[in-house]
Amino acid sequence: MMLEGQAHSGGNPLPVVTLGPTKRRLRLRDVWITRRVAWMIGLRDMRVKYKQAALGPLWLVIAPLGMLAALTIAFSGVTDTQTSGIPYLPFVLTGLTVWTFISASLSLGASVIPANVALVRRSPLPRIALLGGSMMGNLPPLGVLLAFSLAAAIGYGILPIQALLLPFLITWLMLFTYAALLLISPIAVKYRDTLAIVPLIIQAGIFITPVGYGIDGAPATIKVLLIFNPATGLIEAWRWALLDLPNPSIAAIAIAGGWTLLFLLAGWRIFGRLEVAFADFV
Repeated sequence: MMLEGQAHSGGNPLPVVTLGPTKRRLRLRDVWITRRVAWMIGLRDMRVKYKQAALGPLWLVIAPLGMLAALTIAFSGVTDTQTSGIPYLPFVLTGLTVWTFISASLSLGASVIPANVALVRRSPLPRIALLGGSMMGNLPPLGVLLAFSLAAAIGYGILPIQALLLPFLITWLMLFTYAALLLISPIAVKYRDTLAIVPLIIQAGIFITPVGYGIDGAPATIKVLLIFNPATGLIEAWRWALLDLPNPSIAAIAIAGGWTLLFLLAGWRIFGRLEVAFADFV
């Protein structure tokens, strides 16, 4: 409340008070208290996605297998791909697991606020629940690809002891993706051309991310670009844990950790500042 002047009633001055708009600030506990709502939003998105599809949930298997075949033809079948001695099938499956979750979550999460206008305008629901829902909807594909990756690693007899770190790696992957959504989604609400830019970045990203190839065989100039790609460090860490990658890029892993922290801090601040105006923008 702000005091702007005084009025007089019966000779006594009375304060004239103007009530400013209520500005709700993002709170850390909002992430936890809206977890069930986020899960319901994720389930709704999955039902909508597969409800009118002829093959339904079978796309959870068909889509990754199709991408696996495309990467195998593009990299292993055409070029001499360096995989540090690891069989190509588990090598590419592990990279595809990480990349698919990131790209699918960003594709859906960038437009999740404009796509839920009714909830944004008419509900007091913390908007951050929508971001959680966009990630929850991509957990089943992550689970399918992870099962394929583990099966391939076990089938080739290369699953090492550090695979026990898998829960930590999954947490890191989700935290990185969540941090990126915190940064991208509010910008996409205010500047709608972001919704056209994000798919272009994702389409190009699979070629500048070592999903279907390793960074060891890349030229020096390209290798520097790959190392500073935040997804590279995540993939390197996953391949070290699941496939015992002999020489993972410590620099790429450290840089990915730095990007995660930077996205989290910047995204939290930007989302918190713009959240109060979402209803005006959509």
